[in-house]
Amino acid sequence: MEQLVISVAAVIASVCTFVYLHAVFRLHGLIAAEKPEWVNIRGALDFFYTGFPRVANPNVGSEVVKVALSSRARQLSAPTAARFVRRIRVCLPLGLLGYLVLIFAGSVGGA
Repeated sequence: MEQLVISVAAVIASVCTFVYLHAVFRLHGLIAAEKPEWVNIRGALDFFYTGFPRVANPNVGSEVVKVALSSRARQLSAPTAARFVRRIRVCLPLGLLGYLVLIFAGSVGGA
């Protein structure tokens, strides 16, 4: 039974991670096209992320998630923005729960 819980939690966590990352990347593109001032964030260590997509910068990625979790998401006019916001709002807590179950089940089963 414990093995089933671990397997289900691993599948949920991994699927949610992929869906969440896809939604963050796509939502960043929509926000950058409509409201670039929301994601035009510069940090002290931005030079580490030279050559990477802007959303790979943790400062920019966290701003995208802030927009998705706030009421500012309703200000986006793109029809697909609501879909990506919903995916982030569902997959972030569900994926975290899956990882917490994996950690808890691994610590209990390994002891």
